[in-house]
Amino acid sequence: MNEVNILADYISLDKTPKSWLNCFGDIKGNYRSDWLEKYDFDNILNYYGLDNEFKKRLFKELDLLKQDEKLNFICFIMHYILFKASLKDYNDIWSWQFTKDTFKNHGSFMIPVIALLCGYEFHVKNMQERGYDDEQISIQKYNIRNVCLNDRKIYNIDGIRFSQMIWGSFFMKGYLIQVGRLQYEFDDNPLKIKKYIKESCCFVYIHIPKGDDLKEEDVNASLNNADKYIRKYFKESLDRKIVYYTESWLLSPELKESLLNSSNIIKFQNKFDIVESEENIKDFLNFVFNDVLDDIKYDQLPENTSLQKALKKKILNKEKLHLGLGILKKE
Repeated sequence: MNEVNILADYISLDKTPKSWLNCFGDIKGNYRSDWLEKYDFDNILNYYGLDNEFKKRLFKELDLLKQDEKLNFICFIMHYILFKASLKDYNDIWSWQFTKDTFKNHGSFMIPVIALLCGYEFHVKNMQERGYDDEQISIQKYNIRNVCLNDRKIYNIDGIRFSQMIWGSFFMKGYLIQVGRLQYEFDDNPLKIKKYIKESCCFVYIHIPKGDDLKEEDVNASLNNADKYIRKYFKESLDRKIVYYTESWLLSPELKESLLNSSNIIKFQNKFDIVESEENIKDFLNFVFNDVLDDIKYDQLPENTSLQKALKKKILNKEKLHLGLGILKKE
């Protein structure tokens, strides 16, 4: 087994990520065992408003990294791919497999937290360059804080999943802003949607954060103000038409079979021309049932809401569930 595979196996990854293999030469050439010493974690944690309990847990993990050279190097691999690798290798993070056995024998999911927070300087620099106002800076800090804490609160994970690590880096790299209820990602290469739009334009992906109800007035307020903030913070959009789109379980065709037309979800769905659908059950398990593990027993899924009851019935009947790809309708 070669060195990179040994490292992946050390934290019980089922498969060595392609990006680890692709970048390993560059990563090894840039790695120093004392790389973490240059970061002022007290300052970083205070900047994002993380509390003393979280600080204690993070510093405990930092002590472990100083004692375990393999884990130290693995943390550097994650940080390098987050902030220095090509876009192709960066996007590979979405495919890194999370299971209940990851970090079973060595380390913990606090390592992705550290890899992410070491991007603090990138975050500050990108916010300055894009000219974020105080409100947006506050929102950015809030979102990084939530990224660091939510997996622990919702799923009882000691740290964050790989998907949340890359999600946090979207903010740090200046890709993502929040306007009220919704978040907006300036997308330079929207492969899935380009074929449906023939005219010259720029594309913005709408993200719908988990949490508050999807109230129609909140959604409308965000959408009505989106152009102003996209033009303000993404100078690349000036003098170009903006096309907004999203891909989400909220645009699933199955939802119209389960919800009333008066529901906030259906009202949101009706704002889009849905052009494609793709089978996917994971997002429903995550966003509707708050379950992200790989060994879910479907008969034990909760039935606390009418939507959970309806979707659980479909899952147990082995009906397929789909994500919808939709383009925001012109007003």
